[in-house]
Amino acid sequence: MSVQGVVLACGGERRFGDLVTQDRPRHMLDLGFNPIVWHALQTLEHGGVKDVRLVARGDHAASRFEAWLREGYDGGCDVQVVAAADDADTADALRAAMPTVNPDAQVLAVISGDLVTDVRLSDVLATHVRGGAVATCLLAKRRAWNGVDMKVGRPPKGAHYVGLANDKLLLMADEEDVDKVLKLRRPMLGRVRDLVVHTDLLDAQLYVLDRAQVKTMLDDKPRMTSLQLDVIPALVRRQFRAQPAGSAGPEQAVQSHVTSETSDDGLMEAVFGVANQGAGHGGGTSTPSPPTTQPCCAHLAPDDAYCARVDTVVPALLEVSREIASSQPGDAAHLNGRKMSKYENFVDPSVVIGGKSTIGPGCVVNAGTQFGEKCSVKRSVVGAGCHVGSGVKLVNCVVMNRATIEDGATVQGSVIGPRAVIGAGASLRECLVEAEFEVEEGDDVRSETLRNKSR
Repeated sequence: MSVQGVVLACGGERRFGDLVTQDRPRHMLDLGFNPIVWHALQTLEHGGVKDVRLVARGDHAASRFEAWLREGYDGGCDVQVVAAADDADTADALRAAMPTVNPDAQVLAVISGDLVTDVRLSDVLATHVRGGAVATCLLAKRRAWNGVDMKVGRPPKGAHYVGLANDKLLLMADEEDVDKVLKLRRPMLGRVRDLVVHTDLLDAQLYVLDRAQVKTMLDDKPRMTSLQLDVIPALVRRQFRAQPAGSAGPEQAVQSHVTSETSDDGLMEAVFGVANQGAGHGGGTSTPSPPTTQPCCAHLAPDDAYCARVDTVVPALLEVSREIASSQPGDAAHLNGRKMSKYENFVDPSVVIGGKSTIGPGCVVNAGTQFGEKCSVKRSVVGAGCHVGSGVKLVNCVVMNRATIEDGATVQGSVIGPRAVIGAGASLRECLVEAEFEVEEGDDVRSETLRNKSR
């Protein structure tokens, strides 16, 4: 089976504010010693997929990825960068990549450029082949910091609804569809007796897709813009639509797929299939015809696997940065790309550490960073080329490249953007300091986002 890798490194920039710059798209932000997108490429490489298309938004972002691949990428994938439209969503991005895909590839391994996981791609591919699927999705338990907001009497906020029967994927619905999902009637549920609907699973946005069928769907449905919200749910619904006698097979099913979502009955029909109406039966329904198209499958990550998406600054970037530096059970130091020191941290040999300064376990410090005397760094990630003055305390922080933290400052639970300056004696707790912002000396800031007004 020939597999083509596709990395979708586009979208989500607004959630990162001014941390994203012209020279550094979101997926190029550092996570430990490497850009976020490096982890997606590692997943493909370890799965034996070396031929990869990396899709970026716009020509400028594409040029930045190309520069990194030439100058900083030392992995084993052969990566070709594809520029999609400046406003492309994930389905748009895959549509842009299709003309460059190897024509011999039967299957696409499509992965979000912000996914960090140690789940083996080969296991997801095996589930796909075993199930004879048109699409297979990687699902995982949510990290503790990425839970769903639950309130009594209200639908879970931010939930993604996933219906499973063993490894068969029977329902995919977003938060916007929650009213329809809650209206599913009991007689309809009886048609799939072992269906379990989950709200505690993360759609990791790693999809194994049948190339020919997905290409046909993307060509026939130009209004589909998102893989997660449009394409995958459409494939899930389609598997319950019985084909008429003499049908030409799954390829024709894609071309003739029409779904009504204007009523509750339409949703029932799409998810659970339609019972055939028979004349002379008093309007009763017979046993629904079994689906004849290829099924959709789900690969559920093992409980001890690591799986997270870096799709927000807080909590995702902050928490994943710390977890890939930590050797604690359930964390992901093994994904950092470097060997942990005997002090259970990762410190580049070029780092200068002043007298009586300590860098504790679970820390990452990148090349060219300098610490003054009597600094204390705990469970934090410090980027390349930073200057940290004397007497500074960093706890549970991410400090990005070339930031400056002056003498006596205390920073806790915060993200400090590239080239930002934290003035002497300042105290920050649970803040986001965006790129090039300067915090005044002695400022005491709590739970704020600090950005330059001119930006």
